Amino acid sequence: MSKLSWIGVKKSSRLFKDFYEEWITALKNTLLPLLSRSIMVSPPELLSTHVQMFHHHFQTYYQTLDLAASEDVSQLLFPTWHNSIQKPFLWFGDFHPSIFTNLLRSLLNNDDDDDEDGVTEKSADYPLVWKYPSKNLISKVEEMECGLRSILPGIMNRYRVLQSGFIDKVGYDWIHSTGKNEILRAISGDVCVQMDELVSVFLDANRLRRSILMEIISATDVYQSALYLQGLAQFFLGFSDVELVKEFEQCKIPLTLIIR
Repeated sequence: MSKLSWIGVKKSSRLFKDFYEEWITALKNTLLPLLSRSIMVSPPELLSTHVQMFHHHFQTYYQTLDLAASEDVSQLLFPTWHNSIQKPFLWFGDFHPSIFTNLLRSLLNNDDDDDEDGVTEKSADYPLVWKYPSKNLISKVEEMECGLRSILPGIMNRYRVLQSGFIDKVGYDWIHSTGKNEILRAISGDVCVQMDELVSVFLDANRLRRSILMEIISATDVYQSALYLQGLAQFFLGFSDVELVKEFEQCKIPLTLIIR
């Protein structure tokens, strides 16, 4: 057994990175083109079916992320399947849940901006789809935003307390242990003690993402849901664009700007 085998308490037979590559490929090559065509030509009943398929694809993603956290949470601590552009938007292994509500809010607010320019149609396919949102939708968006503001600090605080306690315990054991084997045994024990709570934090964070997405789909009609999911997919895929990532990584920021 490796001396560092304690880092991953359980090892999945399949890394989440492998699943993610297949998932994002299916999103790009199959589901997004299907939904985009359906938005243009399909009747409401068929569009609803495609929306459900699309939503199921995202729910499967987060369910699998749950499984990855439960089996080996170390995968999520430093998710290698996300690139340098995506990482600033990450929160406990995946995109921050506020992105979901911000996207919906931007669609609603963007229609207000269009009014100022005399443009009344938000979409050529569905005129006025965001023009007159129901009171229930507006109320639901505000409720979700309020809920996030209430829940997010609690999850962050749990993680800070967990991290601080772990650092203190490892530091103490490191100083008071003699010999490499004793140090490894002590730190391994510290990891095992903290692992259940760490997994719990990641699962709660992921549950929040999943529930926010479900609430958005429940609050919007079939046309709004279709356009919202289309935008969400484009967000996921846009940050995966190879040329964009290459350009971003080659961008050099002058040190004078950083110092200021």
